[in-house]
Amino acid sequence: MKKEDIQVLLDTIRQYNDVEITQTFTKNYEDWIDVKCITGTHKLELTYLQSGKVEYYESIQEAVDVIHKNISSAAL
Repeated sequence: MKKEDIQVLLDTIRQYNDVEITQTFTKNYEDWIDVKCITGTHKLELTYLQSGKVEYYESIQEAVDVIHKNISSAAL
């Protein structure tokens, strides 16, 4: 998935921050990362589905880079 496409999805999630929208990104046909915007803020919450680890990003570009890196890297 191109970074530009990830950014469009994240922009949409942040635009509608008054409702809960979750976007799931996959890697090798497996759900990998869930992303949602914390209600009433512009902070993005990334949950790594394999480990349960949660990270928060206020910068869309940082979140885009992290997601792109994770879903584009070779399978372990």
